[in-house]
Amino acid sequence: MRVLLGVLVVVSIGVFANSAMRYNDLLREQRELEQQLEEYREMKEELEELINSDMDYETIVKIAKEQLGLYFPDEEIFYNDQNK
Repeated sequence: MRVLLGVLVVVSIGVFANSAMRYNDLLREQRELEQQLEEYREMKEELEELINSDMDYETIVKIAKEQLGLYFPDEEIFYNDQNK
């Protein structure tokens, strides 16, 4: 009877530890997803501002450069990879 009770306690502790680790993993994943959601909301607001703004030449060039990564053929582009 004592052996059975001991096995039951060990199994219960194992299940509890596994559940606690899974809970912590899910909390970390939730924080990451909430951060991504906030980034997407900010991106959405920026895009809505661009859509609602006047489509003059400067706005079109800004959208092409920032959102699409397009540049003029004679434009010189310099990259800085020191921060990576």
